[in-house]
Amino acid sequence: MAAQKLDLTQAKKAIAALYKYNNSKSENDMLDSAEEKSIYVQITTHKIMNKAQLKKTRIPLEVSPFASNVEVCLITKDSEKAMEDKVKSVSPVKKVISVSTLGSTYKSFEARRKLCDSYDVFLVDDRVVHLMPKLLGKHFFQKNKAPIAIKVSSLKKSVESALNATYVKLNNGINTLISIGNFSLTEGQILENYKTAVPELVKIVAHTWKQVQLIGIKSSQSPILPIYTALPTADEEEEKKEEPVKKAAAKKTAAKKAAAPVKKEATKEAAAPAKKAAAPAKKAAAPAKKEVAKKEVAKKDAAPAKKAAAPAKKAAAPAKKEAAKKEAAPVKKEAPTKKAAPAKKAAPAKKAAPAKKETAVAPAKKTETKKVTKKVVKSKK
Repeated sequence: MAAQKLDLTQAKKAIAALYKYNNSKSENDMLDSAEEKSIYVQITTHKIMNKAQLKKTRIPLEVSPFASNVEVCLITKDSEKAMEDKVKSVSPVKKVISVSTLGSTYKSFEARRKLCDSYDVFLVDDRVVHLMPKLLGKHFFQKNKAPIAIKVSSLKKSVESALNATYVKLNNGINTLISIGNFSLTEGQILENYKTAVPELVKIVAHTWKQVQLIGIKSSQSPILPIYTALPTADEEEEKKEEPVKKAAAKKTAAKKAAAPVKKEATKEAAAPAKKAAAPAKKAAAPAKKEVAKKEVAKKDAAPAKKAAAPAKKAAAPAKKEAAKKEAAPVKKEAPTKKAAPAKKAAPAKKAAPAKKETAVAPAKKTETKKVTKKVVKSKK
């Protein structure tokens, strides 16, 4: 099934037509650049399948898609002098730049732009590949010249494998372009690279042939020449119709999720005064609760003491009864002593009437009256 969709006969016709177009174009233009000589395969999907990524995915090819006179610039973590001996055995590498030199000498935008236009391919030590977006800027990525990561420990082998492959950079669109050769290669070599690259390209970009809408071949100056086309199926059309509904539902759910924290904050703010007003009441009720708790604790503590005291009381009860009986017996026997009649009959001593009569002051009153009468009589005289 995949071989039928590749349609190598149609691909062969498209490659031949592209070569004819390039020959007619090159006769009129003598200033073709390496980019203008490249041949690309374009794949178009029915819908967006991926998110944009800076990292490239490698697809090995039968023949290197780069020209034989390709110029390579290597960016390393080590200094330029430390890499001189290693680079001598690798002919494509024309320039070595250390990370420190890249950050100082090529700091300005103009210097970076000139560096980008000076070389066809940029390779970078995999130990410093994460620093490239900041050190190189946007111009390298816009020109599709982002450095390819390699291992410097086996430099010659790594450079050869890097140059004998094409690279897929995923984006958030439906069109993806990869290089499969240049016009210095034969039509047969381009067909072999097409046969090798397209199945891997479908896996990486479309994930399945059902999502492939178009596969074509082109150059930087030519229109696309279709090789494989497919209309969307009924299921895919229904999915497309349902996409706006799903997006609207997703937006609603997102709006609800965004509104939920606001509601929670509003309820918290509304409940805050009530909590503050209830706080004094809770504080006032706290001592009462503590007292009640203390009483309950005291009762619980007293209960075992009472239970422990009950046997003691029962044991002490017979002893108390015996003591009471012993104390009550002598008291009953001493009862006759209470009949002390002679002592009570000593009442005649109280009848001392003569003594009271002697103390009467009646005669004294008479004498006073006499004296008063005498005084009155004298005064009258």
